[in-house]
Amino acid sequence: MTSAGELRVFFSEAYAPPSQPMLQRLGLAARLIERRGLGRLQAPRAIERAALDGLHCEHYLRAFLDGVDPLASSQGLPWSAALRDSALAMLGGQLEGAQQALRCGVAMNLARGFHHAVHARGSGFCALNGLALIAHALPQQRIAVLDCDEHGGNGTEEFAARLGNLHAVSIFGTRFGCYGGLRSSAFPVRVREQGFGKYLDALNQAMEIVAGCRPDLLVYQAGADCHRDDPKNQAGLSTRELFQRDLFVFEAAHRLQLPVLFLVGGGYQRARRVAQLNLNTVVAARTALGMDRGAAG
Repeated sequence: MTSAGELRVFFSEAYAPPSQPMLQRLGLAARLIERRGLGRLQAPRAIERAALDGLHCEHYLRAFLDGVDPLASSQGLPWSAALRDSALAMLGGQLEGAQQALRCGVAMNLARGFHHAVHARGSGFCALNGLALIAHALPQQRIAVLDCDEHGGNGTEEFAARLGNLHAVSIFGTRFGCYGGLRSSAFPVRVREQGFGKYLDALNQAMEIVAGCRPDLLVYQAGADCHRDDPKNQAGLSTRELFQRDLFVFEAAHRLQLPVLFLVGGGYQRARRVAQLNLNTVVAARTALGMDRGAAG
């Protein structure tokens, strides 16, 4: 895994259409990253239709692409062409980011909205599963997903049982149907009640599982909705603890010489606050890889 050089951050304005307030923090984070010189933004091409064939149920995929309700809105947000195009742009970023990470050791896709989508429908503000997509698109590569969102990655867990090259580990405060299964593990942790040491124990176990899978690529979802001020949180991590979480993951991946593609998960505080938490994840990556030194804001 690289320890120096430039961090490539995949993002385009299509990720954050003005009609979708929930996505505005992605644009804010992109501007912060660029302004502070923490990464080079690169706009990916939207994913081509053929690359999605076989990932989701064809009936659902057609409904989402064409806007046929109720399936098109099954993720929980009203369907629109802008929402569809946002999802397709982010999925393009997943594939280009994965290739960049495999070449250079690390990349970021400044995207969210993947891990609850199951094979037959969307769910939990997630239309298409961009975590499973990487394993689907790279069948000769072993892909491990470490999901540290507030909500368990139930959709990715389902896909892990379907795709033999996909392994998933979730550490979460809210289970969201994530229980562990074939090639997947689940760790519920609530820091307020159990302490941050319990969370670190879960991270240790998670990275042991990842190491045992001998993956070619680690995909890390660094959710911000497990922050203790988030209205949806149960995990209860402080800003400093989120930074320590991220630093732990990147340092562990570096020791294991694992390429990492990382992305942001949920976050439901004010957009600027969530963007700052996302920025801290970038600082943690750069710190762990020796790009520079930084501290949580």
